[in-house]
Amino acid sequence: MNPVNPVNPVNPLTLRTATPARVRTALSAAALTATAALLATACSGPGGVDLGTDWKGASAFALAEVDGLVTVVGVNADTSRAESLAVVPQQADDDRAVSPQIVELADGRWLVTVPRKGGKPDRRYLVDRADHTLDGLRGDERLRRVLPGKTLVAEVAGLPDAKSASGSPESTVLVRDPADWSTRREVRIPGTIGLAASDPASDTVCLAEGSGSGTRVSVVRLADGKVTAVARPAGLDVTGLACPAGRPVVVGAPAGSTSVASGKVRVSVTRNAADTAVSVDGGRADAVAATGTTIVVAASTGGDTDLVEVDAGTGRELRRARVEGLAAAQHLTRTPAGWLVYGEDSVVRVNLGSGATERFDLPGTLLDA
Repeated sequence: MNPVNPVNPVNPLTLRTATPARVRTALSAAALTATAALLATACSGPGGVDLGTDWKGASAFALAEVDGLVTVVGVNADTSRAESLAVVPQQADDDRAVSPQIVELADGRWLVTVPRKGGKPDRRYLVDRADHTLDGLRGDERLRRVLPGKTLVAEVAGLPDAKSASGSPESTVLVRDPADWSTRREVRIPGTIGLAASDPASDTVCLAEGSGSGTRVSVVRLADGKVTAVARPAGLDVTGLACPAGRPVVVGAPAGSTSVASGKVRVSVTRNAADTAVSVDGGRADAVAATGTTIVVAASTGGDTDLVEVDAGTGRELRRARVEGLAAAQHLTRTPAGWLVYGEDSVVRVNLGSGATERFDLPGTLLDA
């Protein structure tokens, strides 16, 4: 994850708090032996999954399902190659109905969370580039979306897990210190959090509750837990959210729009006092990434996807490129080699300057990026 923000829907889930201790991944002796052998020889891993060795060259990491197993995938934007590097330990109580998550923290570490059945806490692993392993983190939280800030981390419940004094549902946000994963505070947001975004350069997160034109946006300051409600964007059916430097960028289609056109995608920007509203017409906004100066939207036009970059202040279009044959963008990441647009089973590297695109396969089906 970079200091830009993809559309980040929260998994519909719940949890509670703990002070975890770092432990090595709990694998059987046989699995550890097999893992060591495969890392040394760069061939077959657990379950026969082929594992690569390009840990150093990975521009980003993702999770993919390969032959029924969850693998950590290294994506090298320079060489246009994606390969499984490690198999995430599989346990009998894994909840396969809920997708695992991978996220980059502000200090460059990558965190993997795996949901479990029966109300048990998620399993957590840190990707260890140097030792080519996954290191475990023990805790008692479950089914939360992890949002990295600059010095703190927010963990967002996807379903209401608390109630207000009047009995109305609320969703909790746990603020944690990623140095030791201790809990600093708990913040409550009314209703169900449907979208969430953060910026690793800021200790502020943006949250959206509700759906469509009824979406309500809040900004949470992690340092003290202050929650500020943002005026609802008028005339916008909200589908996405970014949070550059703690400022909400709210993305959607004009209210009442129902079709995905095959013509030219049009992106318009309205900069309000407390947020920026981005309206996408002529396509479906699947992903967004934003900095303080630019906004990039990936919009589906049916069978293809357009990447459109606009000025965050004026809305003036700066650059665009079309990714042919990509019906939906599941994630959008900026790297020095260009933008990575993730599809279900492939990644496309896009040069917005020239419009050039290069597609390469994922080793399996994308789960998270």
